[in-house]
Amino acid sequence: MKVGILTFPNSVSYGATLQMYALCRAVERLGHEAEAINYYNVFMKAELHCKSTAKSEKKYRCKRIIKSFLHRKLYRKFAAFEKDVINLFPKKSFTDKALLPEIGTRYDAVICGSDQVWNPNITGGDLSYFLNFCGQTTRRVAYAPSFGVEILPEALKDQAREELKLFSEISVREVQGQALVTDMIGREVPVVIDPTMLLEREEWEKIEVPYRKIKGDYILYFTVKSSHRLFQKCRDFAKKNGLTMVVVGGNFLKKIKNNDPTVQYATCISPAEWLWLIHHAKYVATNSFHGTAFSIIFEKDFYLELSAATNSRLINIVRILALENQILSEEADMIPTKADYKMARENMLRLQEDSLSYLKNALREDVNHG
Repeated sequence: MKVGILTFPNSVSYGATLQMYALCRAVERLGHEAEAINYYNVFMKAELHCKSTAKSEKKYRCKRIIKSFLHRKLYRKFAAFEKDVINLFPKKSFTDKALLPEIGTRYDAVICGSDQVWNPNITGGDLSYFLNFCGQTTRRVAYAPSFGVEILPEALKDQAREELKLFSEISVREVQGQALVTDMIGREVPVVIDPTMLLEREEWEKIEVPYRKIKGDYILYFTVKSSHRLFQKCRDFAKKNGLTMVVVGGNFLKKIKNNDPTVQYATCISPAEWLWLIHHAKYVATNSFHGTAFSIIFEKDFYLELSAATNSRLINIVRILALENQILSEEADMIPTKADYKMARENMLRLQEDSLSYLKNALREDVNHG
């Protein structure tokens, strides 16, 4: 079976890029041919989902220009990674959604997900992510998409409802999404794990690339939401334990301004280098879901700070895997710790089996879905 995957290519996000790679690989391991549809949503390309944080149109435009200049090397590394390890179709990205119906005819099935492909604040309510371009002969499947919101605008909700009714199989990433789907179409759907967790550790090790600029043991600091408190705790922990604190993110200005010998900035690193940094860290400090996911995959000793934007799925995954002790409370200092992965391995195996079983069934050619 030829399978198209619609998610977020061209996104300078470690989680978005690696979950896309993982879902393609999982589909291929089930014996199918997988391609990531190289559609670049206009709303996202213009970063309009970030516009609400800008104080004015002029400041928003200036911020985009400066960001493009400072991170141009990072953009090239992400593009090179996707080109090297993911089957993208077409090779050059496109933004015209009118091209999607013809591209859809290439596939026996199209999967939307994972990531927040159903979040209107990110996509601008683009119904392409509800696979509205698929014809009657193309099977529609959802693997772990997220709405990212608790309530959909009524107009979008009505449109999405009609599209969801045409799906052969639907799964979601979070219980909130499960409730939204049930409310819209009266159908109970399963919650499955993030695609990154469908692959074994050894598969990730194959594509990681060494980051050679670090000497000795280090604690890796990676966040999706800035946290002064976690940064300070991490830096104090590094100093007390003779470690380097490696901070992922920022640009060369961060390196220039840094005068703390304990802290080292890893800027403009590729997804493959990011994997290596997590894999080889002595400890990881994060408030990111994928920072947590890969800490678990590589069985690292990690510290998890909860933030309002990520609490739901973070709490869910550490609770299921019996790793709640890795949550760092606001009051607690970081102390050397050892995560217990015995129970986590057993629970992870069950989650993988259930999620792969869903995906395998969704793509079975001898079953009439719908």
